[in-house]
Amino acid sequence: MQTLKKLFPFFLRLDRDLLIIERGPSMEKLLSAEGSFETYFRFIRPNFGVTYSFDSIVEFSNQVFIIELKNSPNTLRFKGQFIIHHELDDELWFCGSPWLMAMENMNENNLVVTDFALHDTAIDTILMMNQNLLSMEDSNKMIADLKQKNETLEKINERLDSIIYAITHDFRAPLLASIGLLQLPDSLVHENLPDVLHTLKKLDRTIIHLNELTKNDKIELKLSKIDITALIEEIYSNYQIIYQSNIPLNLTIIEDSPMVSDSFRIRTILNNLISNAIKYSKPENNSFIAIKIHVKSDDLVIEISDNGEGIDEKNLKDIFKLFYRASVKSQGNGIGLYVIKEMVRFLNGTVSVISKKGIGTTFTLSLPNQQMA
Repeated sequence: MQTLKKLFPFFLRLDRDLLIIERGPSMEKLLSAEGSFETYFRFIRPNFGVTYSFDSIVEFSNQVFIIELKNSPNTLRFKGQFIIHHELDDELWFCGSPWLMAMENMNENNLVVTDFALHDTAIDTILMMNQNLLSMEDSNKMIADLKQKNETLEKINERLDSIIYAITHDFRAPLLASIGLLQLPDSLVHENLPDVLHTLKKLDRTIIHLNELTKNDKIELKLSKIDITALIEEIYSNYQIIYQSNIPLNLTIIEDSPMVSDSFRIRTILNNLISNAIKYSKPENNSFIAIKIHVKSDDLVIEISDNGEGIDEKNLKDIFKLFYRASVKSQGNGIGLYVIKEMVRFLNGTVSVISKKGIGTTFTLSLPNQQMA
């Protein structure tokens, strides 16, 4: 009997009335008490013809049986066969083991590997299935990673195409024009120096923007507390000098909590937005620039408004595209707003714009207020 218990720890020993008179050590974990076989189990296979009688089971004893444990919180089936004891013709023994479909079936029924016989293929099958599942998870993760990397590469290639196009067209044309002007007689060169200077400054600004774009891709997030009032006043003062402007600044800052973010990216974003607001102002129109900032514990909102040239409504959907310029008369290089969008995206924020041609523009940024580690 000890050998049987080792070989089939889930065995059942039934008398002629199909009363359970003995259970294997592992089956004892599943059946609270001895009783009628019909009380505890239902036939799954054979699924017709067999009845809950000694003779009926014997008639089908040349088949593999699948029986299901009734009234169990977790469905559990057993696969095995019924045999008549070679010495006791009035006893039936069921020899089998749980028919498990996944490792979860073991956990759900409080079974462990040591409940099974050493020869039981159920454990091998489960381990193999579990390994296959892990392999599938690894494969799916690898596919997802490759997909993400492919999307990133497509985005980089698209950006490179735009940059190469700009270098061969937008950059080369003003350079050639400057070279041509500098080859004119001295008197004409002197006369056209302001145009040459403007062209070279514009190219310099383009190079600065491209450098910002590259840094955004490479520099990791670095958090620090930011004195937003001092930062805006510094940026605004610098651009007042650069553009020889005296446009008044209406600055409103509400700080319910200290501002914590990436100072490099915040400075770059504000640099570009404030620069644009001053650059596209209309001095004859009582120009003003209004900046409102509300810093809360979890997020912050930055709103920069002006009453400058404004943007045509039909162009609003495209202004954040790389090298996009609303018109051939645009003073910009089509990179600044793209840099803003990319840096806001890096910070897990959003940027939106409302503008009317000839009336003015409002940019609104919503960013998380980060927490210091």
